[in-house]
Amino acid sequence: MRRLLVLASALLWSVCVFAQNKDTVQSGDLFPSGITTISEGKGELMRFHGNLIFSESNEYLLSSDVTGQFWRKYNGAKILQDYGQYIWMLGLSYMASDIVFIALYRDGNTNFFKDPSLIVGGIFTLVGAAMDFGGWVRLGNLAKTYNTDPSVRKSYSLNLGPTNSGGFGLSFNF
Repeated sequence: MRRLLVLASALLWSVCVFAQNKDTVQSGDLFPSGITTISEGKGELMRFHGNLIFSESNEYLLSSDVTGQFWRKYNGAKILQDYGQYIWMLGLSYMASDIVFIALYRDGNTNFFKDPSLIVGGIFTLVGAAMDFGGWVRLGNLAKTYNTDPSVRKSYSLNLGPTNSGGFGLSFNF
């Protein structure tokens, strides 16, 4: 019987010690700001393979998450980067195939810098790489804008707390 009482008191003591909340509310603060708002919880936006995704939920950005103007800018940046990738890959593959063709079927004294197909492939590669980089930069700027400017978000929040009139209220903002 004595062992059971000692065991029960030790268990009760350990539960009391570990159950204390380290983030307790101060005596003058009835509603701390950390618990008054319930939000979506998707996290910040970041670039990921030509798209923007949320860092916490790993979901792609949807048109329902942002305003129409922001969504149009996002689609424009995605299209610019996608087309840029296609163009520079096309130019690079055109140059590589022409180099292989020159190495196999032409004589050894061919000047690579005067070959028109290499010049065209080089121009395609440079233009496509510039478009790809421009789209990548625009996506980064859009992610920064979303993370810092709440006016581009379509979000909702549920607030619980004191009102301006001195009462207590619950508000749903969308």
